[in-house]
Amino acid sequence: MITPGATGQFEILADGERIAERGGNWFTRRLGAGYPDLESVVAQLRKRRDKGQ
Repeated sequence: MITPGATGQFEILADGERIAERGGNWFTRRLGAGYPDLESVVAQLRKRRDKGQ
């Protein structure tokens, strides 16, 4: 589900819990940096999926 947030806000939720968010400060965000590492997000999602089975 995608929900609008504040400018620069970026969070990934799984089962209602935040597992990743955009970091950095306002300057690095303006440069396009600060997004969570894809590999770690996928690993967390897989861990949650496997725990639920």
